[in-house]
Amino acid sequence: MHILNYYFTPFAVILILFAIFFSGPDKNVTYLSFGILAGAFVINYWLNRNTYRFLRWSRHIRAVTVWLNLAVSAALFYLLSAYWAPMWLLFLTAPAASAMYMRKWQVFLTALLSSTVMLALYYVRGLDFGEGGLGTQLWAMAATQAVFIIFFSMFAAAMAEMIVKVRDSAR
Repeated sequence: MHILNYYFTPFAVILILFAIFFSGPDKNVTYLSFGILAGAFVINYWLNRNTYRFLRWSRHIRAVTVWLNLAVSAALFYLLSAYWAPMWLLFLTAPAASAMYMRKWQVFLTALLSSTVMLALYYVRGLDFGEGGLGTQLWAMAATQAVFIIFFSMFAAAMAEMIVKVRDSAR
């Protein structure tokens, strides 16, 4: 889990800062985005800090972290995707977290859910554009992103599994 905090959290912050700085969304969207990000940071920090204190609940705490990251990604994507196209990358966070300690089928389901939520939010945002939604080319792009989320997550799960096997074979 600490790997995610070292790499994905700074990436998410950079992504959101770029989205706000270079696209200039409304002030309400900016403040709400920073509020969601700050709240998620505090909750993630507290959960990671207390994982070992509540060792019996560590598996549940990690699952809560995955679902929290998915919810935060969905909220930030909804707020900022109209201003900054790369916001879809936030949907890699929850499946990547699940790849660290869940079974492959659980990682697949998490990635599938993450992709589905992203596509649903694209649909909702497409309705905001009017004239029948996003169009064929943008839907194809969104589908490619959704497939990438699944493949990347399965790749991360395979890498985590391989690392554990290599570690265990060295003993």
